[in-house]
Amino acid sequence: MQRAIFLAILASFASAGFAQDSITVTSNPQLTARPISALLQQLREHERIPVTYEDPRYSKRSDMDEKLLTFSYSQRDLRNVDGAETIVARMLREYGRVGGLTFTVVKDGPRLHVVPNETFNTVGERIRQDSLLDTVVNVLPRERSGNQLLQEICNQIKERTGYRIDIGPGNPGLDNYRTAIGIENLSARAAFEKVWDGASSPGSFVWDLLYDPADGSYGLNFVYVGPAGAPPKKGPK
Repeated sequence: MQRAIFLAILASFASAGFAQDSITVTSNPQLTARPISALLQQLREHERIPVTYEDPRYSKRSDMDEKLLTFSYSQRDLRNVDGAETIVARMLREYGRVGGLTFTVVKDGPRLHVVPNETFNTVGERIRQDSLLDTVVNVLPRERSGNQLLQEICNQIKERTGYRIDIGPGNPGLDNYRTAIGIENLSARAAFEKVWDGASSPGSFVWDLLYDPADGSYGLNFVYVGPAGAPPKKGPK
């Protein structure tokens, strides 16, 4: 009997420790129709997880998802990129269980990449979709700024797929970064990494690739999360 009581007390302490360590993040459907993107941004801000996000290509604006999404995790599981990958993969599974489109998380060096697995066709059926950034690109070496190299990569994607990518503002570091490197038979994803990791600490910049179903183009925005492996910020209360 005493042993049973002792074990119950230990279990309660363990449960209390997890509750104190547990953090919940929530998407706001009034602010975004991209709940996974919203949760990933909070992981970047609170935990400095270097994770990128790519939209599915929706057939129409109404296919986008404005549901409220909450996700809980433990900071103790974020000690390395493998732990972060496990947490992001669980987030994607939970989203799929509540009816969301499916995504995959891919680990590549210090970064994680969340890419779409499916989208909706014009009659609302789920169909398979690959990542736009799997597109293989080649850019000849010559002296240029980092932003000019990014633009040439995006031009290559458009030539090969027909999809335009508009690069968002706010990349002054790449204007000052001069390079003579080229891109040879790399995925566009790896090419973006090569540009940023040449201009800054590896893994310190990530991106959101957001699709606009109204005009069939993408917007590319970059986000600074800090050096890969930096200690996480204090989580939200």
